Amino acid sequence: MRLKDKVAIITGANSGIGFAATLRFSEEGAAIVAADVQESRQLTETIAAMGREATFVLTDVSVESEAQALIDEAVKKYGHVDVLVNNAGIELAKKVTDTTEQEWDRLMSVNLRGVFLCSKVAVIAMRQTGGGAIVNVASELGLVGGKEIAAYCASKGGVIQLTKAMAIDHAADNIRINCVCPGPINTPLLNRIIGNSADPKKERRVIIEKTLMNRLGEPEEIAKVILFLSSDDSSYMTGSIVVADGGLTAQ
Repeated sequence: MRLKDKVAIITGANSGIGFAATLRFSEEGAAIVAADVQESRQLTETIAAMGREATFVLTDVSVESEAQALIDEAVKKYGHVDVLVNNAGIELAKKVTDTTEQEWDRLMSVNLRGVFLCSKVAVIAMRQTGGGAIVNVASELGLVGGKEIAAYCASKGGVIQLTKAMAIDHAADNIRINCVCPGPINTPLLNRIIGNSADPKKERRVIIEKTLMNRLGEPEEIAKVILFLSSDDSSYMTGSIVVADGGLTAQ
């Protein structure tokens, strides 16, 4: 029970890594405040079946008032916030020459501004109760480039640098801020990118063959890394970028 008596907010909680992290955090004893742009009965029902409870807050992380309402709801219900997992994100598989200004702005508003806004409000709340931990979910594509996914790469690179800068600014507040960079993970987001390619079967094979482990990762594997960074097991870590990509960037 590594998160016993802790209150954890997880954005993008309805599917993929966010869903897996929500379940894992519940198993570890955390009170969960789950956020997403669409409400999901599956999430709350699954947690209820585990004998635990999750509060769901409909949230667009790109809107400051909604980010504020999310943190406020957690504080109102539980009195404090111990962990924030900034996992909400969207994809855009295009070259810059094919990307519209509106598409660029929307992707950045969720993937990067959302991390900024939720972290901003959470830091203020955490300072008032003695500290906490923030885990940002970036991507290996924030560390290396990828074909026809320019805006996504830029947004995740921004998350990595934002993580480091915030860690420097808020270490004195007893707030640890770290980042996980998943590689290709078997999530709805990746499957949409593959499905929209010219040859999905070939695209899946190419992605898998880029990893040393010759497979896609599973959301539960990344949830374990997020749990580590959220718990006291990583008590001497802040500003760290943890890569879990099946060896993709080792080459």
